[in-house]
Amino acid sequence: MTSTEFLSDSPAATEAFAAQWAQNLQADTAILLEGDLGAGKTTFIRGLARGLGITEPIRSPTFTLIHEYTIQQPPHLQGLPFFHIDLYRIETPEQIRTLGLDELFERMGITAIEWAERLRLLGVPLPTQWGYTVRLFPEGETRRRITVHPLRLEVSETGYSRD
Repeated sequence: MTSTEFLSDSPAATEAFAAQWAQNLQADTAILLEGDLGAGKTTFIRGLARGLGITEPIRSPTFTLIHEYTIQQPPHLQGLPFFHIDLYRIETPEQIRTLGLDELFERMGITAIEWAERLRLLGVPLPTQWGYTVRLFPEGETRRRITVHPLRLEVSETGYSRD
């Protein structure tokens, strides 16, 4: 696994990059999205979902916290769940624990988490082995720098670290 950087000049380009990148994902993967409000996290997830063959509308789960979809492609992921989680409104480790992330990860799907930096700040580890941090940096009204870093996720007091 290697780090990747992409310069996007539009929301459509961000979605296209994410859709293409999704083809290389494996089961039981966490994607931790970080970036300021309006950086393009949900746009990235829309592309990711499209790359996984999900045709339903993708909306940020800011108030419901978790949305679940069924992956249609690629074949090695077909039928697994795709979870879209938004931690924007989460303020304490206890609130994160009540989400039941352990149970979600037992289902071996793909989990994309917006505002994932809250996991690290609150010291909450993820119950999976592999993942990626996707950081989105606005560089103008529509331009975004997107960095993707592989992670080795370990259950520990510090949460996760870059491989």
